[in-house]
Amino acid sequence: MDLISRTLKGAPATLDALAALFPDADTHADTAPRPPGRYDRLVDALNRLPRPALAYGALALMAFAMFDPAGFVQRMQALQSAPTELWWLLGAVIAGHFGAREAHHMRHRPARQAAPRNESPAPPAPAAAEPE
Repeated sequence: MDLISRTLKGAPATLDALAALFPDADTHADTAPRPPGRYDRLVDALNRLPRPALAYGALALMAFAMFDPAGFVQRMQALQSAPTELWWLLGAVIAGHFGAREAHHMRHRPARQAAPRNESPAPPAPAAAEPE
């Protein structure tokens, strides 16, 4: 028991010394970044799909129009019969997706360092010597 009591007596001094060496240890312990898990990686991968899918879809429509013009016209007429409200809803969903994505990137963008301002005025330029 004597060993335990001696150890416990020295513990507060040791903790105080550690606290003096690492004053921010408590604040950084909770905010340390953790590596992303499987779910985070899956969601990140799914979030990267819409833009390439839209780009490749537009290219596929162009190719489809070239290879089968009659079928393309038939499908475009079917799309034309869709109600206007449905197109507005589709546009709102796409705009919401890309707007939220852009807002996320703007919130997590690293802050730019401002250029240091020179508070003292610049010294006057030396006058050019006039020829005599």
